[in-house]
Amino acid sequence: AGVATSAFNGMIMIDGFATFMSVIFLLSGLAGIAVAYDYLRRSGIERGEYYVLLLFSIVGMMLMAAAADLIMVFLALELLSIPLYVLAGIAVPRPDSEEAALKYFLLGAFASGFFLYGTALVYGATGSTALTEIVSATSSGSVNLSFLVIGAGLILVGLGFKVAVVPFHMWTPDVYQGAPSSVTAFMAVGAKAAGFAALLRIFVLAFPSLAMDMTPVLWALAAFTMVIGNVIAIAQKNIKRMLAYSSIAHAGYIMMALVPYGQGDVASDTVASALFYLLAYMLTSFAARGSR
Repeated sequence: AGVATSAFNGMIMIDGFATFMSVIFLLSGLAGIAVAYDYLRRSGIERGEYYVLLLFSIVGMMLMAAAADLIMVFLALELLSIPLYVLAGIAVPRPDSEEAALKYFLLGAFASGFFLYGTALVYGATGSTALTEIVSATSSGSVNLSFLVIGAGLILVGLGFKVAVVPFHMWTPDVYQGAPSSVTAFMAVGAKAAGFAALLRIFVLAFPSLAMDMTPVLWALAAFTMVIGNVIAIAQKNIKRMLAYSSIAHAGYIMMALVPYGQGDVASDTVASALFYLLAYMLTSFAARGSR
């Protein structure tokens, strides 16, 4: 609620949504630092740059939740991701940590490529990357609808990697297992919440007219993610891999909030439910992972 204010020539919008998500990111950061302080010392990998990288990643998450332009979403995505690539490999002597960092970096770059290509197609279809101008161009009927649908799909794929929905979840178990537990806890909460913040912001603001095309894709992704994440989690013998698949299943639950995004009468309620779920997920996730 409250009055929305803009910055950076309208590329950032500070409203109730951005403020609530920023609180989640800040709480995640505090919990991440609390979990890391003792864990890093016990593991012999305590480094001062850990906390600087964590703060840079939090800034990227906050910018992503407030972004009102696809270019700003991409910049925020990179700002939150690059520090996490380094943090995943911060336990340098451990081969599994190095492997986790490399896998996360390669698939993160792959996801960024999908997002950028989708942004280019949306710009080609509408002539703008600003979310409000995209919906205005779509409403006027002066857009290339095929380019717009494909672009929205590629943006969904790019962010789908970040939030780890099926079938873009392949990196998650290996990275979560190899990264230090404190990094895994922060990554599972912060990066996922930021990805969903971007998805909710982009689809609700920019693509409501594409609901007819995108809704079947969204519910299929949600259904497969919920089922596959939970079923495979049962068979895991490593606790970090089990929690990774649990995180994937949670992504499916949150994805359900996106399914009716084009229905104006219920869209605000589904966004509110997603925000509440993200807050509860943050608390329970740190409780589960912070005990290791």
